[in-house]
Amino acid sequence: MSITKEAAADALRIAHEASERSAMLRGYQSTAPHLILWGCAYAAAYSYGYFVPQNAGLAWLVAVPITSVGDVIVAWRDKGEQTDSGDWTSMAGLFATFLAFITAAAAVFQPQDPKQMAAFVPLVVAACYTVLGLWLGRRMVFAGIAVGALTLFGFFALPAYFMLWMAAVGGGTLILTGLWLRQA
Repeated sequence: MSITKEAAADALRIAHEASERSAMLRGYQSTAPHLILWGCAYAAAYSYGYFVPQNAGLAWLVAVPITSVGDVIVAWRDKGEQTDSGDWTSMAGLFATFLAFITAAAAVFQPQDPKQMAAFVPLVVAACYTVLGLWLGRRMVFAGIAVGALTLFGFFALPAYFMLWMAAVGGGTLILTGLWLRQA
């Protein structure tokens, strides 16, 4: 019995689809702990900013370096299962670019209200997650859109509670997305 060209093509297509799905799921598994970690940082820093607004920036000055170190530890632990070291340098480059962009934008726009920066950063994060989702999978696109939409809603509809809103839904969205990605 011989295999037809169509059957061979179907088998190759199915194998290719399985490989792509496996890579997407692996990406989700790798991304999940980072989202949970940053979601906790969001929740803590925004909560602090709500209750101690005069020192809101201090919370981020502490949270970002600590969370970044946690990110490196999570990535290092995950590295043993990764075979492409280019991913690590690409992500580090993306993170450095992201921080440089946020810093440059703050210098250029000089926001007068801390809530402006508190909204701007998650909007940039939302855009990054959406773009990354084009490669990693739809769940990241959904996370980016959710963070962006919830940020805009809170900024315009709940200005008095914006920081608390971001602690709950900004941090919560990242944590829940991380848990969702783990289940993929």
